[in-house]
Amino acid sequence: MFQLTSFEEIAGVTHGIEVLNPSLVARIRRAADQLNRHEIAAHLADAIIEAADAAHVRSFEEAQFGEASADAVVDCEYHDELAAAWSLVAAEHQLVSPDLLFGLDGLVH
Repeated sequence: MFQLTSFEEIAGVTHGIEVLNPSLVARIRRAADQLNRHEIAAHLADAIIEAADAAHVRSFEEAQFGEASADAVVDCEYHDELAAAWSLVAAEHQLVSPDLLFGLDGLVH
C-alpha cells in the first residue's frame, strides 16, 4: 500500500515519469491542452482507478498463483505510469495541492 509522507515525495514520483516515459507525458500534455479543468480531473480520477484495479489484479494473481502473469505485470506498470503522467499534468494545471492529498489521511490506495 502506498503511503504519502510528504509532498516532495509526490513531486518526485510525478516528475520522475517525465524521465521514465517522456513520450507518454508529452501525449498527455497535448491531450490536456484541449480539456478544461473538470475533464483533466476526470481523466486523473480514471487513471487512478485503473491503476488501483491493475494493482489488485496483480496482487490477486500473486496470491493465487505465486506470481502474476506477464499481462498483469505490464498492465500494472502501464497504468501506474499513466496515473503518474495525469498527476503531473493535473499539478501543472494546479488541480492537485498538498492540502487535498493529505486530506486523505495519507492513503492513496
